[in-house]
Amino acid sequence: MKKITRIFSLLLLFTLVIGISTAEAQRSKKKKKKDSTEEYFDESGGFAHRLWYGGGFNLNFGGANGVNTMLLGLSPMVGYKINDILSVGPRLAVDYFEIFDVGTNPRYMFWGIGPFARGKFTETIFAQVEYEIRGVSNLNDASDRFIFQENRENFYLGVGYQSSGGGLMGYEIMALYNFLDNNPTNIPLTFRFGLNWNF
Repeated sequence: MKKITRIFSLLLLFTLVIGISTAEAQRSKKKKKKDSTEEYFDESGGFAHRLWYGGGFNLNFGGANGVNTMLLGLSPMVGYKINDILSVGPRLAVDYFEIFDVGTNPRYMFWGIGPFARGKFTETIFAQVEYEIRGVSNLNDASDRFIFQENRENFYLGVGYQSSGGGLMGYEIMALYNFLDNNPTNIPLTFRFGLNWNF
């Protein structure tokens, strides 16, 4: 089943990349034709003018059955604009999680790293595909009662809205589905909120 899910995920990624490439080709036909060598070797802005930055902040308090929890996190990302539609780059996620229990408080550090690709459909609507390796470090050996999966892989595909509409600064909202989450108690849908600059 896991092999079928991976194959399905790769097919979705391939379809997304082909779709974005086709959309870019049709879009560029409508624009005034430029000499492709001039456009490719235009160094007026250098490498940095193709970069955009984004990320989110996590703050969550919860509780159930007399146990309270706190999650505090940060998830920066940097994208490189291949063209007006497609951008790629790395994403990092770090979350501090503490369980307030009677006696000691178990503390964990969750981390994730991986590449992403993002395609713009319009100035405000985009799609994102992302692969992530996720792990957890136990910051103390306070309790055996709370057990987390040590390492896992995630493959996300989703859509989002960003407010800048061609401006420099904006916020973004995303809904992503994790195709590699096979835990029956989890909902494989993730919602993210964050900021971006120059996207």
